[in-house]
This record gives sequence, C-alpha cells and structure tokens, in this order.
Amino acid sequence: MSFPAKETPNRDHAVAMTHDEALRIIEHARKDKFRARELEQLRDKCCLFISEVMNEVNQALAEKEKRTPALLRSKPEPADSAVSLRTEARQREQAAKERRELAEAMVIGALMNSDNPDWNPLDPSTSRNGTGSLLLALLKTALD
Repeated sequence: MSFPAKETPNRDHAVAMTHDEALRIIEHARKDKFRARELEQLRDKCCLFISEVMNEVNQALAEKEKRTPALLRSKPEPADSAVSLRTEARQREQAAKERRELAEAMVIGALMNSDNPDWNPLDPSTSRNGTGSLLLALLKTALD
C-alpha cells in the first residue's frame, strides 16, 4: 500500500536527536513552571497528530478494501433473515476493528523504529527495540 507523499523540508542540516536527549529536554521543561504548560500543549498536539495519522491509515485501508475485486471477496449470505443481517454486521464490526488495530500497529511500529534506517515494516526481523524519536518520548511521558 502506498500513501501520497507529503512534502517535508530538507533536513540535511539537522542532526537526529537521541531518545536520551529528548527525555532530558522533556524532563527539564516539565520542571520549569512556565514550560510545563507549553509541554502539555505540545504533548496534546502530538497525541492529536498521531490519532489523525492512525485515522488516515485506517481510512486508506478501508478504501483499499472497497477496491478489492468482487471475486476475491467472501461471498455474502442471502440477507433474508435477521440472523444473517446480525452476522454480517458482526463481520463488518470485526473487520473495522482489525483495520483500526492494523493502523495502530503500523503507526506505532513506525514511531518505534524511526531511528532504525534498516527497518522494513514487511520484515519483522528488521525491527529492533529502538527508543524512537522525540515524538515518541513525548507521547510516552503522557502516560506518566
């Protein structure tokens, strides 16, 4: 699956921040009574951003599912009874739940491996227990 590329600014001059550096910055801001509120607002924005990304991925998965050729879809049962309608509704709910979980796994996996240039989401062996980026460090502190 491919998503439309979003333009990002050229970051040749930027140096990647380590997870420990990010945590130090966050902890320092947390202790500063003026920066603590800014940190909380930034954390809220990050959480909203991640939620929006997960929703975008979920919608893209749903669109891809809609484009699946009819011959490859499971054959629907005749909808002449309440039981078959309930069964279809449960199946749709289950499919939606699985799409949401997949979207969450994709986004969290990308965050966890953002500092891993060798990561391939299709190859679990390339994943490592990385510490992730500033964004992930900020999100983790929201749980504290």
